[in-house]
Order: sequence, then C-alpha cells, then structure tokens
Amino acid sequence: MTTIREIWSWNKTEEMNLVRESLRSCNYISVDTEFPGCLKETVMEASEETRYQNLRFNVDKTKPIQLGFSLFDSEGAISGTWEVNFSDFDETEDLCNEKSIAFLKRNGLDFKRIREEGVGIKDFFTEFTRMVKDEEDKKIINWVTFDGSYDLGYIIQSMTGRERLPDTSLGFNDTVQKLLGLTFDVKKLAGQCKGLNSRFGLQRLADELGIRRVGEAHHAGSDSQLTAPFQIIGPLFLFATSNLTFSRDLKRKREHEREIVMIRREHDRLQQHLFMQQVMEQEILMRRCVPRRCYGPVHPPRPIMYAHYPSPRGYFVVPVAPRLSRNAQQ
Repeated sequence: MTTIREIWSWNKTEEMNLVRESLRSCNYISVDTEFPGCLKETVMEASEETRYQNLRFNVDKTKPIQLGFSLFDSEGAISGTWEVNFSDFDETEDLCNEKSIAFLKRNGLDFKRIREEGVGIKDFFTEFTRMVKDEEDKKIINWVTFDGSYDLGYIIQSMTGRERLPDTSLGFNDTVQKLLGLTFDVKKLAGQCKGLNSRFGLQRLADELGIRRVGEAHHAGSDSQLTAPFQIIGPLFLFATSNLTFSRDLKRKREHEREIVMIRREHDRLQQHLFMQQVMEQEILMRRCVPRRCYGPVHPPRPIMYAHYPSPRGYFVVPVAPRLSRNAQQ
C-alpha cells in the first residue's frame, strides 16, 4: 500500500504537482470525505427522493473537513494517496452535529490544526477541477466511492463554487454525470457479490477481501485508499476494467425500458377491458331487439266449435257438426 500524503497550506504547490504527475498514468480515483455530520437524519424506510432532500439540506448547510483521494490504474496499482485538510470549517461557529464532531476527535482529527494550517476549499478545488477535467488531455476519469452520496455531494458543490445542489435527485444525478462522468459505489457492488453484503461497512468489507488498511480509520485519506482496490470484487460481475458499463446512464436506460413495458401492459389491459365492455353492451342490445315469444297453451277461437277441449290430437281438428233437436229433424 502507498503512504498517505497530507496537503496543507504550506505544501500545497508541491503536492499538487505530484497529483498532476500521477494523473498521467491513472484513470481511476477513489474518494472519501469527512464532514461535520448530518443536521437532518434520515430514517431507514425513507424514499430515494426523501434521502436526497435530506442530503441536499445537510450538504448545503455544512462544510467538508477533509477530502481523501487515491489515484490508480486499471490494474489496481495505486500511484498515490492524498488527504486534503480544509481550513473553512470552524467548529465554534459553523453548523455541525456535535456527536459527529466528538466521534471524529476520538479518531484523531485535530480541528485546531486543520483550521490554522489547512487549505481553502475554493483555492484547492479550482486547481483540482482543472486537473481532473483537462480538456486538452481528454482523459476519462472514473470515480469510485463507498456509500458515496455525501462524498459526491460535497465534491459537486465544491467544484461549482459552493452553489446549492440541484432540487431533485434526478437533477443531481445529471450533474454528477456531467461533471464527473462514470461513478462506482463499492457498497452497492458488494451487495451483488456472493458471500458479501451491501450492509457491510468499509472495514468489514476490507477484512472479508483481505485488504490491509494504511493509516487510521475515519480519516479521509485512509478510507479512500481502502476503497481503491474495488477490482477485487469487480470481476465477480464480469466487468472489464477497460470498458466498464455499470453507469448511471445505463441504470436510467433500464428504468426507462421498464417504464415502457409497464405502460404497454397497462395499455393492453385497458384495451382488453374496453373490448369486453363492448361485447357486453352488444349482448344487452341483442336481448332488447329479440321479440318476445310465448310457448304456453293458447285457447282456440270461440266462434268455431271444436271437439272436447283439449283434444289429444291437438287444437286443429275437424269441426263437429252441431246436433239438431228431434223437432228440427222432423
């Protein structure tokens, strides 16, 4: 594993030159951020849009404390790992989650030194953005995170000059695609691997894969380096590192295809329902048009005298001549 290099205000120029040199041979960057915690908590059963709205609120209201990133190639060889300390956050004035601040202090973050010797967010990201989005170089950088929604949120916000994040999750995904390109979340990938689980934390996943940590946990540089060897689980999905296709564009395309299938199914169902309704209406009309018929016995006309009614031979028989009285016969 590579030694973690720290970036402060007094060595920023030297370290950024090393970053620029490493980018020449690397096309992957794994990132991690440390931030002052969440002001608005999100429940487990929250919808995707609710989760994003809470993320948007928390990112817009707080400032990142550290950014860690590791540069590596398609073979997984790490060229360098850096931990950037930002001076913008002041724990005595800025909004923060006190429990998160206490947690970071227990894990060794020196907020006083970071405040005094750190680099400005705008100053760093102005140069960093030019490096990773060099129009002349035309190199495609693939971004790797571990449960990295907040990491991407802070990076996008810092790249755009601390502008507010988009109003919807769809707008956020489009912005990520536009500014960063292809992104991977190792936590989600692990959930699709046999023997692994998306509920694993970063350290648990590293232990399962036999990856040794360099540095201290919950420091941005160490966590970013631990995220970097995602190729260990990548082959389990038959991903080719030279042509990775698991992207947000593909995910949106598949969702769009599923929506089309559902729309077609609903259309077919409505057409079938309409056809059955028309058949029923036709049957009702036919019943109304058929004349009524009575198959019960009908009495013969009264003026004609027939044999004893009813006759076993039917209604229509030869009439019987009337009997004459004796006086009439004489």
